[in-house]
Amino acid sequence: MGIEPVPEHSWNTEDQLRVLVERIKDYAIFLLDAQGCVATWNHGAERINGYTFPEIRGKHFSIFYPPEDIERGKPDYELQVAAKEGRFEAEGWRIRKDGTRYWANVVIAAIKDERGVLQGFGKVTRDITERKWAIEANFEKLFRSSPNPILLSTLDDGRLLEVNEALCEMLGYRRDELIGQSAITLGIWLYVEERIRIAAELKAGRPVRAEPCEMRTKSRERRNVDVSADLIEFRGNPCLFATLLDTTESRRLEEVVQEMSTPVLQAQEGLLVVPLIGRVDGPRAAQLRNQLLNAVHTQRARAVVVDLTGVPKIERETADGLIRAVEAVQLLGAKVILAGISAIIADTLVGIGARFGRIKTTADLQSALEEAKNLLSQESNLA
Repeated sequence: MGIEPVPEHSWNTEDQLRVLVERIKDYAIFLLDAQGCVATWNHGAERINGYTFPEIRGKHFSIFYPPEDIERGKPDYELQVAAKEGRFEAEGWRIRKDGTRYWANVVIAAIKDERGVLQGFGKVTRDITERKWAIEANFEKLFRSSPNPILLSTLDDGRLLEVNEALCEMLGYRRDELIGQSAITLGIWLYVEERIRIAAELKAGRPVRAEPCEMRTKSRERRNVDVSADLIEFRGNPCLFATLLDTTESRRLEEVVQEMSTPVLQAQEGLLVVPLIGRVDGPRAAQLRNQLLNAVHTQRARAVVVDLTGVPKIERETADGLIRAVEAVQLLGAKVILAGISAIIADTLVGIGARFGRIKTTADLQSALEEAKNLLSQESNLA
């Protein structure tokens, strides 16, 4: 910080402070009235902004803000926050007299009398453009070298301002096909409401972490991604900065593992067997229902044995889902036999009001298979 030497005089504290402020070169120090008009400033403000004091006296301080900020009401908003909370601090673009822009750190403090009545504002501005360029240069280097897909877009319309190579590779676009285009218009967000929800969270001041979403590539392939996003200011505008984690393959693997852990086997023509082992939670019960209904339909099964011998217990909510799966299978015309029900599972099923009038139960898998074969044999004889 550049400070000119102060001559030695026997001054009081207020005189010393006034002279000190006048000698500060690297900071623009303003005194604004309650409406935000410039009442006085120091030589540093004159040097940074390019105006002489007679040119600026009585002007509203919004004269230093770019047009887009004025349209958004940013200067008045900053004064409102400072008046309410006592202080406001932010970084953003400011305009010099010659029209050039500089990146500024701004602090506005409310000045109130002993009764708490607002008298005006003190405003301190520092030109930190060089620091911003240095930070952005490092940011761009990290941005481009990141192995994870990254995008920077306008907050509201999704216009892409920057993307890295990993994102281009995942989506199948060249960089020049993305920059300046709206990710929404291109159809990259498979479900636009997911992007709208993320933007709303950021506007509310809440960062987004690992939000599951679906995106569409240039070749129209779907990709599952976890989105982590933050609201940042870029070139004076609020923007969405997002890092993506492509989970497509891992989710496919999970589905395969789930399917393998809940096999639907064909014991003979018309008879399916489902041996369940381990914990049956809500997602696994749903997976069982989907697989079972599909297998009954495609294989025209007439009997299904669900073996619960290897299941230690079932939660009430999951038990309800299991019974619904059984009822759905019965609607397709297949008989269902539950085998190997333990005392704990039996108590849970009774507790949820399961009706066993149309559901056969047996003590073990072998008894269930014999029962199912007898049912199929009776149907064949009747036919």
